[in-house]
Amino acid sequence: MDCEELRSWVDRLERGVVDPNELVITNRVSKKREDYTQSTRNVAALERVADLGLSRAPGQSVSYVVVNDAKRSRERVMLASEGLSGYDTRFYRELLIRAAASVVSPLGWRESDIEDELRQYTESSLRSFSC
Repeated sequence: MDCEELRSWVDRLERGVVDPNELVITNRVSKKREDYTQSTRNVAALERVADLGLSRAPGQSVSYVVVNDAKRSRERVMLASEGLSGYDTRFYRELLIRAAASVVSPLGWRESDIEDELRQYTESSLRSFSC
């Protein structure tokens, strides 16, 4: 499999040159913020919405960019309307690889196969810089 396009996007993500506005995730919320029991990205976004004095009712959408998925608080995301300046590279890289795997899975490719292919490319690129 040729992963050139995927490699290009992964490289852009890792260099931080993807416009965060291109990475906005929009989800429809199914409950009121206080009815959620898990600390999901949607909940973090709903907390940020509440911080701004706004609200989202069940059935409405919330749009955000993941900025630090390791956190479990409202700092995990930034709303699309908040003047985006960055994103969680690891989160979006994993999302990109999962999406690619879902497309090529009928051909027998799994996420691990894609990771192996990307790793091979990185290793050969690094070797070209050595003496």
